[in-house]
Amino acid sequence: MSPANERTPGRPRAPRLAALALALLGCGGAPAPARPAAWNAAPDGQQGASSGTQAERYFPLVDGHIYHYATTSERGEQGLLVARVYRADARRGELRFPSGVKRFAFTPEGVIRSDTGVFVLKEPIAPGTTWTGEHGGRARISAVDAAIEVPAGRFTGCVQTVEERLGDRPARFVSTFCPDVGVVAIEAASGASYERAELKSYAPPVDVGPDGLRRAPAVDVGPPVEGAAGP
Repeated sequence: MSPANERTPGRPRAPRLAALALALLGCGGAPAPARPAAWNAAPDGQQGASSGTQAERYFPLVDGHIYHYATTSERGEQGLLVARVYRADARRGELRFPSGVKRFAFTPEGVIRSDTGVFVLKEPIAPGTTWTGEHGGRARISAVDAAIEVPAGRFTGCVQTVEERLGDRPARFVSTFCPDVGVVAIEAASGASYERAELKSYAPPVDVGPDGLRRAPAVDVGPPVEGAAGP
């Protein structure tokens, strides 16, 4: 998929590989058409929904939450990727981008893309678990206790996955899922190209009332906190 690939004024276009890698939030294929006003509509999904699965802790879909990812390339290009969550029910949810929608389902075997049946993250959440990845390569869980620091803060107890695709278009994707947050970082390497997307902020949407002053908690996560999941 090509998720929201927004340009920051005065900055180059967001790196293509990172945008494709962040498709892990819906990798592979074109995005489904967005519903009318899906991107900027007020949150209207199910609040507090939970599948109770192990994998959901590392790929939570909390209705209304907004993710901002900063992207960089080996050439120094910078950009921004944005996704908003819609939660349909305990088993189903979506990531909505200005360019379209990605749909997911929580199953006893793991988190899958609803339209393809391909796993985003497979259970059991343990080193050595393998599956066919969303880019067509072999994916595996490489760690379940990783620590990582990104613009959103420092997180621990994270799951890292590695997908390696061989053949005439070899590529390698490393993804980091942190508990109660979701995808915190993705690295994509193919040939001489290397790009990375890192979580910049994760929070409920800003709620502006008729007076233009009423607001929900700030979108920025705030100062780094060990294992932080939000502001």
